[in-house]
Parts: sequence; structure tokens; C-alpha cells
Amino acid sequence: MEAWTFWLILGVILMVAEIFTPTFFIFWFGVGAMVAALVSLYFGVYVQVLTFGAVSMVLVLLTRRLVLSWEPSRKIHVEEIVGKEALVIETIDNKQGTGLVKINGDVWRAFSEDDDVIVEKGEHVKILRVEGAHVVVRKL
Repeated sequence: MEAWTFWLILGVILMVAEIFTPTFFIFWFGVGAMVAALVSLYFGVYVQVLTFGAVSMVLVLLTRRLVLSWEPSRKIHVEEIVGKEALVIETIDNKQGTGLVKINGDVWRAFSEDDDVIVEKGEHVKILRVEGAHVVVRKL
């Protein structure tokens, strides 16, 4: 197997492996392998390995601050919020299509269980159920 083929296959494997990891780390080694594949057309194995290591490490170090600044999204289970009390932060009016509530620091679109009931901002409600990306509530 020629050197450029090895580096190319390694690069593809590493980039595909990135799909299965929660971090953005392995991808840079895949990029390093791709650059090493190009270098292998002109230089020997020592330069290829050095290029692979240097490119990979530089990319990891340059993007480390960016990756660390991202806050991972919190995953919640809908069972956690059903039955809990929430604060209305935008008046809930089903006829107008308005309504936002805050539950455990998260903001959810909210609808009243009764279309004729309007729940004013600042009041508290009970979460009855989750329907897709919104909650159905009852005024306390």
C-alpha cells in the first residue's frame, strides 16, 4: 500500500469516528492525516509523521478555546417537569397564540388546558403534560 493511500484511509476513518463521539477532537487528527497524504506525494515517512502530528496538534490547540466556550445543551426528560409549578413570563392566551413559562431555568411555549382561561404574566401554573415543544398548563 502506498503511503498516500494509508494516510487517506486513516483520515477518512478518523473523520467518520468523530460522528460517534460527543466532542470535536478526533476530526482534527483526520485533517492531519489528509495533509500527511498530500505531503507523502513529495516527502518521506519522517516528514509525513511530523506533518500529521504538527497539523493535528495545531488544530486542536487553536480550536480548544472555541470548543470550551460552547455550552452543551442540557437534556431533560419530560417526566421531570410534568406536575411541577412554573412561572408565567408571557401572558398565556390560547386564542392569541401567546404564552411562555419558565420551568427549572428553561423557557417553554405554553398553552392553557382551557381555551377561555387567560393566565397573566407573573402568575404560577401547574404543568399538566408536554406536547411536542410546548407544555399544557393549569392556572394555580
